[in-house]
Amino acid sequence: MVLPSRQVKTIFWMLGVILLYHSPIFARGADLDPTLYIDSGHPKIISQVKALVGAAQDDVERAVRIHDFVRDHIVFGWAGAFYDQKASEVLASGIGYCNTKSTLFVAMLRAAGIPAKQHFVNINSAILEGILNPGTPYVDHSYTEVFLRGKWLKLDSYIVDTKLANAARRRLQGENRLLGYGVHRDGVSHWDGLSDAFSQYLNNGSIQDLSTKDFGVYEDIAAFYRSGQGVNELSFGQRLVVRFYVGSANRKAQALRDAVISR
Repeated sequence: MVLPSRQVKTIFWMLGVILLYHSPIFARGADLDPTLYIDSGHPKIISQVKALVGAAQDDVERAVRIHDFVRDHIVFGWAGAFYDQKASEVLASGIGYCNTKSTLFVAMLRAAGIPAKQHFVNINSAILEGILNPGTPYVDHSYTEVFLRGKWLKLDSYIVDTKLANAARRRLQGENRLLGYGVHRDGVSHWDGLSDAFSQYLNNGSIQDLSTKDFGVYEDIAAFYRSGQGVNELSFGQRLVVRFYVGSANRKAQALRDAVISR
């Protein structure tokens, strides 16, 4: 059967739209929209972003400024609410780990008009050895995908503050280990806005079992846990005691920072 030329044109047009929609260079509106947890329209988020990017020349510079702010002004650690924090709450608390700092980073990028999304995977819990024992072989992890200069970049280099990251890498080098104290020894905390950059999820083959599951992109942390994929979702009882548990981890992280300062 030969289709009329008009139908053929329509089919090719529809295929083109579908391919464009799924193309990695197509930034959809959802990657700029606020969600319940990625509350990019919150006045505090907007105010902080304006203060950071006011004189920036382009989106790359804006994104790097936001990255450096999230990395160092939100120190690595855990708030009592654990993952159950909106971006504005992470900003107010001044402390966060992969999932909450990713929430904030995505929200601030979106507030600056830069498409961004949260990508979830699992990561070997040895990444936290020396600071926290989560009691599971793998923990839930998220990194950010950000759309700059026509392509999606992947990064989590903003997760661990510079002081802790430098101290942790020195400690790992002395212990001849690749993972621990919140970082991958060969990871980076610097980002140029032009390439991928990982301080934790450096899945380069140096550690065969660094990650076993890629869950993909979710709207936010709440959507991820609603999917049933996560292993670190807290029960009501666990929520009541987690603040006491993470306090010890935060003190260990701070002691590592202070040990470098006191030298």
